[in-house]
Amino acid sequence: MEQTDLDIISEIAARYGYVEWALIGFTPERDYNIVSYFTDPSVLPVFKCVLLSILKTLDEYLERTQRPRERQLQCAGNC
Repeated sequence: MEQTDLDIISEIAARYGYVEWALIGFTPERDYNIVSYFTDPSVLPVFKCVLLSILKTLDEYLERTQRPRERQLQCAGNC
C-alpha cells in the first residue's frame, strides 16, 4: 500500500471521527479470522461493504494479472 493510500484512509477516518481497525487473515482452506476494534458498532455494515469491495477488487486484479492456475500447474513441469 502506498503512502497516498494510507493518507486517504486516515483523512476519511478522521473526517468521521472513527478510531476503528481490522486485521483480516485468510487461509487456502477458505477460513478467515477477523480481529477488529470498533468504537461505534454502527460502522459494522459499512465495514462489511468495504470488505466486500476490497475482495472483489482484489479478485478482479488477480484475474487480470495472474495466469490461470491450470496453466501454472501445466507449466510447472515443462517450463
